[in-house]
Amino acid sequence: MASFRAARLPKTAATEARRPDRMSRNIEKLRVPVSLALIGCAPLEGRLSLAPNAELHDGPETLLERLNARIRMLPFHRAEDDAFLLVVRSQVEWLAAGPEVAPQLVRTLHYQHTREEHVRVRLAGGATFDGVLAFEMPHEFNRVSDFLNGDEDFFPLRTARGTLLVHKDRVLDVQIRGLAADRHAA
Repeated sequence: MASFRAARLPKTAATEARRPDRMSRNIEKLRVPVSLALIGCAPLEGRLSLAPNAELHDGPETLLERLNARIRMLPFHRAEDDAFLLVVRSQVEWLAAGPEVAPQLVRTLHYQHTREEHVRVRLAGGATFDGVLAFEMPHEFNRVSDFLNGDEDFFPLRTARGTLLVHKDRVLDVQIRGLAADRHAA
């Protein structure tokens, strides 16, 4: 039976010059304190890494942008043992920023909501959250159902403990409990 080994170039000044510097692979990130609930697990405390410069606006990337990005893995530093984890984004049930986190790191301040609805959100994992859905939609599509049927995977829910970012695929139901002015049928 044949044995295979990877071919290696001899170490010379030319091959060493082509080798990428390991330190150059590190990209500076903002580490934001969060509580992160994965499907079937107790919430984890730690820090989620965000880009210092957002792609679509001035300033840093937000937690909501990171969760709605078309990536599979989220960089997370678990607080209890300082372990670095790559968390599968689709397995996140909800995320809450720590109380010390600036609002512009949760979601962009350019967001101008046109409607607010008081809701109760029940998740597949058993958690229930009361809060306010504040959303920006064109007048003809300004219902809770229109907002929740949008393309983004996560939505912000303003609660008594702060803003939660909730995964739509984990929502069992949303009960409209009250409304702001200009209510349309959901």
